Amino acid sequence: MKQQTQLSADQKAVRQVVMDIIEYGSVYNVEKLDRLYSDSMQVIRVARDGSTVVLGKNEVLQFFMDKRAANTKPARAHADFHHIEVNGEEAKVLVTREMKLFGSPEKSVYSISLAKTNRNWKVVKETVVARA
Repeated sequence: MKQQTQLSADQKAVRQVVMDIIEYGSVYNVEKLDRLYSDSMQVIRVARDGSTVVLGKNEVLQFFMDKRAANTKPARAHADFHHIEVNGEEAKVLVTREMKLFGSPEKSVYSISLAKTNRNWKVVKETVVARA
């Protein structure tokens, strides 16, 4: 992370959840992803051409299951963390990732919203914007 050098305990916990999602998503570990996503989780993705796709949790998990079933090479797990904000039971994380999920390498900015329930952080929304 570039702007925040000292993270609070909550910020560290949120960062770890996002790092786990990146790791598990990169190797298509659907079972572990399922535990980190809220049931109402949603991904909103804006592609380079401006088209938008909205996916629910089951569709996202199916995407990763299909990648795993096709023996797709693991995605790059690197992420640049730009900002982590925690306000009570809600958190927002801003990261940039570069990976090849849809055929060609693509750099995208992720705005990830999390909520704390039963002392566990879960992802409730990912907004993904592909960069040109």
